[in-house]
This record gives sequence, structure tokens and C-alpha cells, in this order.
Amino acid sequence: MLNFTSPLFFVALALVACGLYILPGRWRAAYLLVLSYGFYAMVSVRFLALMVAGSLLAYGIGIGIANARSDSARVRLMLLGVGGLLGGIVVFKIGGAWHGWLLPLGLSYYSFKLISYVIEVYWDEDSVERDLTLFLSYPAFFPQIISGPIQRSEPYFQQVRALAARRLDSAQIEEGFRLIVTGLMLKLLVGDRLATLIAGVDAAPGSFGRIDLLVTIAGYTLQLYADFAGYTNIALGIGKMLGIDGPPNFNAPFLATNIQEMWRRWHMSLTTWLTDYLFIPLTMTMRRYGLAGLLLCITINMALIGVWHGFTLNYLIFGLMHAVYFSLTMLYLRYISPPRGKKAPPEPRLRRIVRTAFGMVLTFALMSSTQIFFHSARFDQAIGILRQVFGLIPSGARSIGDIGPGAAETFVICALITVWAGCGAPGARRLSDRIAPVAPRWLQYGVGLFLLATLTPDSAGSFVYGQF
Repeated sequence: MLNFTSPLFFVALALVACGLYILPGRWRAAYLLVLSYGFYAMVSVRFLALMVAGSLLAYGIGIGIANARSDSARVRLMLLGVGGLLGGIVVFKIGGAWHGWLLPLGLSYYSFKLISYVIEVYWDEDSVERDLTLFLSYPAFFPQIISGPIQRSEPYFQQVRALAARRLDSAQIEEGFRLIVTGLMLKLLVGDRLATLIAGVDAAPGSFGRIDLLVTIAGYTLQLYADFAGYTNIALGIGKMLGIDGPPNFNAPFLATNIQEMWRRWHMSLTTWLTDYLFIPLTMTMRRYGLAGLLLCITINMALIGVWHGFTLNYLIFGLMHAVYFSLTMLYLRYISPPRGKKAPPEPRLRRIVRTAFGMVLTFALMSSTQIFFHSARFDQAIGILRQVFGLIPSGARSIGDIGPGAAETFVICALITVWAGCGAPGARRLSDRIAPVAPRWLQYGVGLFLLATLTPDSAGSFVYGQF
């Protein structure tokens, strides 16, 4: 498979983008479908057949719902479609966790797309898509197949239809190129370096001191963000070049002052998907039980986020930890936190700054604590790290600097860059405006490509979320 970080892939992408705009408009949807199926077939023709089968199931269910003459028939068809698509995820997740099956590329992502389509048609039969070629290209759209983001059907269909009449837009191509370059830099120059250093600690965590282990735990969150946000930028940039705007997946998550806000800023396409299709319907069903029902809904929602990553005890604990943090945050904001808004008394500036900074640090610490279970391959490994952190077993004498020459300095630099990026890259726009008169954009991009060519590690790591 052509990797999203390989130079060969981007040579092919340039040719693909040119081919798209050369073709007559009526062939462009079919062109995207052929490209996406071709990309997937390079991984596995057998798993491509699975995606086609799921797509045809959703397409047929959608037509059936739109043509159904009774509400009961529509409900049965909706449940059949959602159940069939969820069943495929469950079977392969169980097989992967318990029998080592290879998970089909993008199974969760394209299945969630198709499930949302079926539900949307059930809610509004006018949203049904009858153009088979256009429909099949939706779940298969190759920039989003590895790790999302999870795009909704209607915006995609509208954009592909509009694409038929569009001409090559230089501003759109430049914006796509900028997203790709920044994504590659975040992934290759920062995320992969952090991953290499963290792997050095993972090889023998018991030999490292407690402080270095705590720093490494924080590094789990930083590395995951650099990797996943880097991939998201690349995916959005590729889509942009092909005339398709995908949904944002991150919005400065390290500015969050509580776990609720963190989840509104982190993996946003998954969070909003679960909110719309699971959490809100569930809370409506459980509203008669008041606060207990709401807490149960939060627990179910976050537990499912955990096991969505994999049917293992570690991922379940990861989700349940977030459920506890989320619930405590909700209770604090509802019953303890000072009132806010127009009627609330003004808060002194220094107190507001301290409260905000404390909230950001605490939120990051809580997020990182859950990453112990997310990152560890086995339950006993995660427990061993926790026992060492809490002083229940002796710590070692090694430090991150012992991994290799310049390891500690590299870790600090990469961590600072990731925090800066995760806070929305404050000041970047002003810096760009000041640089622009001296260094035109083509030169800025050239410097970025030069850094990628000279500083990228010898072997780029795979995307973390590619396994889900």
C-alpha cells in the first residue's frame, strides 16, 4: 500500500489531482470511487469485498427505508442495517482481541459512516442517496479510510455533486498542500521521535526513575496527539486537493480546562457521532431516572469509546476512567462550581488565570493517566507502571537521557512543539504575517520540505489510529 508518509504517494497524489480536474464533471464521482477502491485493494482485495458488501447493505437498506409504507417496516429495516454493520465491527474486534485476526483497514470508520447514513435516512427519508456510484464512493473515500475523520453523508454528497462543475482552484490546492506539509512535520518530526524515545522506556520501564516514568506517561498523550493530529491534517489536505472538505478532528485540545471540554476538542468526529447517535437518544430514554440515568448514559458512552478501540480489558478501563472523570466534572460544574455568566459577579483576573491554568494542567494529567491503559499492550504492564508511579515497587536509576545521545533534549523540544500545536499554535498567524513579506509561501513550503527530507527518521512509524 502507498503510505501517506512516503514521497511516492505524494507523486501519485499530484497526478491523481490533475487527472480529477481534467476529467469531465460527470465522471468525477466514478473517478474517486475507482481511486478509493484501488487504494484499498493494495491492502487486501478480500477486505475490499467486505467493504463493498457493507456499502451495498447500507445502500439497499436506505432505499428500502425510503420506499417503506409503514413505520414498523422502517424500524425493522433500520435495525437490520445498523445491526448488520455493528455485527461486522464486533466480530472482527473480538477476533482481533482473542484470536489475533487482522482488522480490516478502516473497518470502524467506514462502518460508522454507513451506520450514520442508515439512521439519517430513517430520520429523514429525503436524505436517501439513489446514485449508486456516488454512494459507494462515500465510505470508501481513501483519504479518510485509515483513521477518519468520520464524515457525515450529506456534506460529502453535496460536495461531490458540486465537484462536477468545479475548476482547478489554486487557493484550494495551496491550502491542501499546507495541511499536508504541517501534518507530515507533526507526524514525522515530532510524533515519531517521541514514539522512539517512549519505546526506549517501554522496553524496560522498571529500570527508570519515577520522575522519568511520569514524564513518559505525559509523553503518551503528546505522542498520540502529534501522530493523530498529523494524520488528520494530511487526510484533510488530500481531501482539500480533491475538492472535498472533511470535518475537523481537533480544536486545540490542550486548552481544555476539564475532561468534558477535552472531549469536545479531541477526536471530534467520533465524539459528535456518538453524541448524536448514541448519547442523546440514550439520555432521552433514561431521562425519567434523573441524575442516575444521566450518569449511566455517560458511563455507557465512555465505555463504548473505550472498547471501540478494541475488545480488551485495557481499553475498557481506559473508557471507564474517562467515564469517572467526565461524571465528576459534570457533578462539579452542576453543583459546586461558582456560577458563571452575565449574572455572576466578575472574577478577579489573577484568580481566573490561575483557575484556567490549573484546569488545563489537571485535565492534561487526567488524560495522561488514562493513556497508561491505552498505551500498554497488556493489563499487567499497565498495573506495573502504576505500582511504580505510586511507590509500591522500587524505581530504577536510569533516565530518559540514558536512552541515547541527546534523547532528553529531543524529548523536551518535541514535547514543547506538541504542546504549542495542541494549544492551537498561538502566535503562528502573526508570525506567518511577519515572515510573508520576507519569505513568500513557496519558500516557507520549501523549508518545510527540506526539514522533512533531512530530519525525518530513517523509518517512519505507522499511524497509531490506523489499527482501529
